[in-house]
Amino acid sequence: MNFDAASQMLLCPYCDTKIKVSDYTAPRKEEQDKDAKADSNEWLNEGNEWKPGETDGMVVYSCQSCGGEIVASETEGSLTCPFCSNNVVVKEKFSGDLRPDYVIPFKKSKKDAMDAYAGYVKGKLLLPKVFFAENHIDKIRGIYIPYWLYDAKIDADYHFEGTKVRTWSDSDYHYTETSYYDVTRTGSEDFAHVPHDASKEMPDDLMESIEPFDFSDAIPFNSGYLAGFLANRYDVNAEATKDHIVERMGNTIESDIRETAGGYSSLRVLSKNHNVRSLSHKYALYPVWLLNTSWNGKNFLFAMNAQTGKFVGNLPVDKFKALLLYVLSAVGFTLLAIIVCLIIITF
Repeated sequence: MNFDAASQMLLCPYCDTKIKVSDYTAPRKEEQDKDAKADSNEWLNEGNEWKPGETDGMVVYSCQSCGGEIVASETEGSLTCPFCSNNVVVKEKFSGDLRPDYVIPFKKSKKDAMDAYAGYVKGKLLLPKVFFAENHIDKIRGIYIPYWLYDAKIDADYHFEGTKVRTWSDSDYHYTETSYYDVTRTGSEDFAHVPHDASKEMPDDLMESIEPFDFSDAIPFNSGYLAGFLANRYDVNAEATKDHIVERMGNTIESDIRETAGGYSSLRVLSKNHNVRSLSHKYALYPVWLLNTSWNGKNFLFAMNAQTGKFVGNLPVDKFKALLLYVLSAVGFTLLAIIVCLIIITF
């Protein structure tokens, strides 16, 4: 059975039978207790290991080109790497990873991703013509990307130099008066579910570009949601992402604190201190549609947030079209200048 994004149920591709994902495995009492604890927003210390039978039929495919590791059904046999479009044929039994705490199921279908791609390239005058053809897309796959989700409470102390500038004039002079102020701010801020992707293969700028994901749709993990999709195997541990997350939170704190010090012409940070009182993380899988296409020997990767539909990607520029547009623009401006000069001379 495959997970159907439209109905949010498991669907049999042969007889169209549908079942709830919650019926995929009968929940045991300890799992029900764990789910109740998750609903109370408490951090989970248990549940980080796969339950017996959950990984049956799951294997790891390794790409010998880019090094990406993909968790998929053993019935795949062989597949195309969603990151670099090379064939992936090596497989091994899935074992040893942490079990995700949460998953956001796919909300957008493959057709939604194709429609988003068509809208993304529409109107791009300098795009090579071949990119407008859907059959040029080498592969489109739905894949769950691993994320570390951080909760934190951070205390902050800021010392600013603030200025207020007043200007006026009389019949002889223009005056400027600058007043300087000592500005201090102290406060604390709570953060919840701040994401950082845990995949080396996924470009960080691409993953941050498809944010945000809405955590309100996240549910306790059930392997039934993986049916019919791939899952990227995490290869960046949480410790390696901690500094970046704390920096990201710090930037948010500074922005929020500046907003409390309004009325000044400028604010210059003289000193600041951030004290991380608590920092903990969970492990989650977020849904993404990946589209691969190639042109002139280069691979281009596009991504769509399969929850919100946000679509991003880098597009090449057709140099011939760019040159032609430049020449036409230059000729057009030259003709316009000649016409303006003739009108001035005539009158």
